[in-house]
Amino acid sequence: MVTLQLPQYFEPMWKRVFILLSFIVLASCGYRAEVAAEESGVLFHQGLKMFYLGDLPQARDCFKRVVTRQKDNDAAFYYLAQIAGYAGQWKESEQYLQKALKLDPENYWYRLQQAKLAVAAGKTQEAGLLYENLWRDYPDKTELLYDRIALYMDGHNAEKALELLDTLEGREGVTESGVLLRFNLTIDRDKEAARTLLREYATHTPTPRVLCLLGDLEAGDGETEKAGEYYQKALESDPAFMPAVFGMAEVYRMKRQFDLYFQNINVFLAYPEVDVRMKTDYLKQILETRAFVATFQPQVDTLFQSTRSAHKTDSTLAYIYAGFLIQTQNPSGALEVIKDNIRYYPKDYHAWYQTLGVIYYLKEWPLLCEYGSKALESFPDDADFGSLYGLALWQTGQLDQAIARFERILSLLKKDDKTNKVQTLSLLGDLYHEKGAWELSFRTYEEVLRLDRQNLPVLNNYAYYLSLQGEQLEKALSMSQVTIEKEPNNATYLDTYGWILHLLGRSAEARNIFRQAMAYGGKESAEILNHYGDVLNALNEPLMAIVYWQQAYAIEPREDIRKKIDNNKKPGQ
Repeated sequence: MVTLQLPQYFEPMWKRVFILLSFIVLASCGYRAEVAAEESGVLFHQGLKMFYLGDLPQARDCFKRVVTRQKDNDAAFYYLAQIAGYAGQWKESEQYLQKALKLDPENYWYRLQQAKLAVAAGKTQEAGLLYENLWRDYPDKTELLYDRIALYMDGHNAEKALELLDTLEGREGVTESGVLLRFNLTIDRDKEAARTLLREYATHTPTPRVLCLLGDLEAGDGETEKAGEYYQKALESDPAFMPAVFGMAEVYRMKRQFDLYFQNINVFLAYPEVDVRMKTDYLKQILETRAFVATFQPQVDTLFQSTRSAHKTDSTLAYIYAGFLIQTQNPSGALEVIKDNIRYYPKDYHAWYQTLGVIYYLKEWPLLCEYGSKALESFPDDADFGSLYGLALWQTGQLDQAIARFERILSLLKKDDKTNKVQTLSLLGDLYHEKGAWELSFRTYEEVLRLDRQNLPVLNNYAYYLSLQGEQLEKALSMSQVTIEKEPNNATYLDTYGWILHLLGRSAEARNIFRQAMAYGGKESAEILNHYGDVLNALNEPLMAIVYWQQAYAIEPREDIRKKIDNNKKPGQ
């Protein structure tokens, strides 16, 4: 028998992020360059406009033209440094910034950008020194404390970060962001101290974020009642505070109050400001709990609908939803969802990949032909799309077109792409055989085995097709033996091995092999059942042979099987 080888939901409020490109007001940049010509001034302001509008290529062009005319325009160099940094071109960004600093070495904003650039480029030690020098020269700039604290946090120097936090709170007093920062610096070393810190702050300033974080701590300790109390207090302060809504949902889930769980989680998932990736990760976790999905299928469907109401065009969400619909036996619904996704993203590779994958999984071959052809219009040389399209052509009986497609794929593959080459050649070998080009098929299989001697599907198919030819049976047996040694519970491989034994006149041995095949799924295959019947008949067990032929005929009512049944029936049977 042949086988086809086919291809913490809650994040603290205070988390310093170094932003290389910050929109800095021109006056704060210390722009001191005197415009040499009116044209340069126009270009500079046009560059600023494009910069703030987000058209960075146009902004870069304007600023480059400015520095060509005015080589002492430090501000233009500064903006060029930012644009290069935004593109991850750290070396170029540093070069531009050095030119700005050379023209104005004491400019606070240029020096600050230099420190941030060092952070972004992973030069932590250099960044630390730059920040220390800035702090020395500008001790009134409180924002430097935040940057330095973040730098020490990234360097896992909690002690130094806490020192600077003490300095910060000495200037600004105790704030929520400072409390949350101190909590993050403390939690890994002393959980109870961190909890006490939050509780003390919440007694006089019960902000939703702090209350919610206290709820998270209690939930993590299994104290669902206490957690719920904190989440409820947070929602009393701000009913739209989504982390608390999520927290309440999870409390209800753990308490098995599922009506209230779904009520709250729907609100959370339908809220558009919550990051869609967080939502999709959560929905994936739900789908992994198959018993839960089976019990609450309509409610889970509603969760997806709620999420899609907030993120109608999200490709990943559509793909996950389609998976859920397939899982819950709604393939037509899955197809509609995935086709909608293509309408939103007709030129997006991943959208096409997901769409074709779903269609292939559902074995909707005519539809896969249609959509595979459309995908190749945008991505004509893509091997994955080409393979899926080729398989669809094969399954719809278009053998010549399928062969042509896989031959084209083979011509496009790189010489060192062994994996795809083996897969493509394997499929071509099967196609050539089905087309009747047996010798070409066998030569193709030999080429595969030169690349991958342990390719089990090819070893199996090659052996089986040799058996159909009635030639080189010992070679076929040797190849087939490798497959059952590697996968002794594979009914398809067992069938091939048993059938070759039978053809070699070793039917008694074959019977034992087919008994094993029956135990590992062989009863679901008409071909295996038919072969077993033939083996039993050769061993003078016609009655048992008829039993297996009848089982085969019930699965696949073929004329050759019916004739064997009729010819071996005794009168009255």
